[in-house]
Amino acid sequence: MVTCSLAQGLAHLALERARLLEQLIGLEEEALTRRPMPGGWTVKDLLVHIAAWDRWEHREMERTLTEGAPDLSALETMDAFNADAVAAWRGRDLDEVLAELQEARRDWTTWLAALPVETFCRERTFRGVDWTFPTILRVQAQHDAEHAAQVAAWRRQEGLWYEVWPRRGSKAVLLAALAASREALLTAVALVPPEERASRPVCGTWTLKDVLGHVTDWEALCLQGLRQMAVGRPPQVEAIEDVDAWNQVHVEARRDQPWEEVWAELEAVRRALTGVLEGMDEDAMGRAFPAPWDPHCTPYDWAYICLTHEREHALFDRAP
Repeated sequence: MVTCSLAQGLAHLALERARLLEQLIGLEEEALTRRPMPGGWTVKDLLVHIAAWDRWEHREMERTLTEGAPDLSALETMDAFNADAVAAWRGRDLDEVLAELQEARRDWTTWLAALPVETFCRERTFRGVDWTFPTILRVQAQHDAEHAAQVAAWRRQEGLWYEVWPRRGSKAVLLAALAASREALLTAVALVPPEERASRPVCGTWTLKDVLGHVTDWEALCLQGLRQMAVGRPPQVEAIEDVDAWNQVHVEARRDQPWEEVWAELEAVRRALTGVLEGMDEDAMGRAFPAPWDPHCTPYDWAYICLTHEREHALFDRAP
């Protein structure tokens, strides 16, 4: 028997959104807004389409609670719904589309998070369609996953993959991807009861507190280098030869640190890192500097490290 869990549903949604946006890393705005994918849509069009269905799911779930049933007509005229949604945003720039993608998801998940568990888990069927809310979340998470796979296939076909590091790409996409990776981590945190966050192992022997401290320590290292690159200097950071030993030393150093302090530092370092990135222009983000592990590292690369590292740790043991 599958247990109904709103927290699990939100975590699944957040993880697939993070994976979707990670597929856009390393793409310049021209590729995102002008280069057609199979079927004729650009990546920007695809993001409009995804946001439109988030809006629709939110609206019809609310309608179910206020009016007793959703309006499922969009499912019967799906091609027209998709075309209209994309056409309505065709003249808007990429920044606006990314803002709508984030706002549509944030509005929906904020509403979902406030639902009583019994309301979220209640079984519902309308006109033969399973309208149980956990099912809707699974479908929408899969929607992101399917489009992520389409983007990945298109990039391979068009030769748009980077070899090791992305080097440069849309800063707006990078910031959106960083926000999505943080949401994936935070929704995973919500799966662990507060009283177990400093005691229950979730990643080998590491507790949730250990994991968040570890994420913060690496992001603080990236922040140090980014601040130097932002003013035109090579990153003068510690050259780490034994990563496992470095990780363990830093985890042990935080062993007696209260959860609240770890959490506050996690948030503060991310605010600072985002602030540095927001203050750099696209050209500065792609300027190469010699770094301890790469002679041609860019600020974009460093932010990408934070992104992938955090998203990987959002995959810790999620069992209740």
